[in-house]
Amino acid sequence: MRDTRYLISMLDSEHGADLIRSCSPQDWPRVIDTAARHKVLPLLAARAVDAGFASVLPASFAEMLSESGATASSPELTLSLVHHRNARRIADLDAQRVELQELLHSSGFPTVALKGAALLERRIWPNPAARRMTDIDLLVVDPAHAVPANDAILDFGYRMVRPDEVVGDSIDRDDHQEPALLRDDRHGSVEIHSHLLPRFARHALTRESAIRGISAGTEGSRLEIADVTLHVIAHARLADRALIRADLSLNSVFDVGYLLTSEPELAVTLSRRQLPRDVRRAVNVHWAAVESIFGVSTGVTTISARWWWQWTLWLADRPRLHSLYRDLVMVPLFLDRDRLSIRDGRDLRGWDLARARVSHFLRRARTAVEDAGGAA
Repeated sequence: MRDTRYLISMLDSEHGADLIRSCSPQDWPRVIDTAARHKVLPLLAARAVDAGFASVLPASFAEMLSESGATASSPELTLSLVHHRNARRIADLDAQRVELQELLHSSGFPTVALKGAALLERRIWPNPAARRMTDIDLLVVDPAHAVPANDAILDFGYRMVRPDEVVGDSIDRDDHQEPALLRDDRHGSVEIHSHLLPRFARHALTRESAIRGISAGTEGSRLEIADVTLHVIAHARLADRALIRADLSLNSVFDVGYLLTSEPELAVTLSRRQLPRDVRRAVNVHWAAVESIFGVSTGVTTISARWWWQWTLWLADRPRLHSLYRDLVMVPLFLDRDRLSIRDGRDLRGWDLARARVSHFLRRARTAVEDAGGAA
């Protein structure tokens, strides 16, 4: 069984229910692991609830299970718990978004919601509890407000996230946002952004261009839906390097699919924009993914984008080969002089740079072999 393709079939809103109900107990652990790896486990859980395979747990029972350290004994119970926990998390994160945006606006630091927070604000997902979301991203309209806005949230009872509470799997996290803040009695964290994207992806959508397109609704300022879409794609495909690594980014594919459902002219609107070549490629691959999963036609997807999406799917079901491929294509990035100089704490040139590149390449090669062995 090709786990990723099987998972995508399960996530189909019309025909996935039969697959969910017919999946064998032996296959469920792999499907659940695949859904977690592609960051769509809450969506799978929601589909399982809709299919009658999992249940909406009574609050008292779910609370008892949530506080227990025991492992769920069946896929039905596992998915029921995932759905319960994510529904609570999403409701609390959205409540925090409203509270914090009102606080910052009253303090003179207006913000707009980004990524998952923007989708929640617009009610883009048919079932908000189906979306995986770990934090609240807010963009200050004026970049000079980033630090005072962060301070205002700290004064509101939040604290800075400790290093041991952060998953360190991203690059240049701190060049466009303030440190993550959280409250111990609430879910997730909040991040104040002064720019939409890290430096190396900022050409996709600048803060200035997005701010010019802000629309003021009855509930406050929002980015235009086309900018929300472009930001989701740029973050998933460029900022996180998912395109070059041939990662699925399933979570963002569903984001864009539901955005397209809410605004059918979205694909045409973005096709008319003047975009840099790598950004256009990222957008096209995302449309190809949406067409494949949602069974729709955008009318703008290129043949090369469709082929790249098929290559991505092929690799996704071969974790060992995918791990080796990812390490190979990331070599030029990790051997960049500026990055190695920052890592070493001094400006590297000549023989020092050559030695650093060889040393780092060997370390990366050992890591690649270990990762490939672990993915086998």
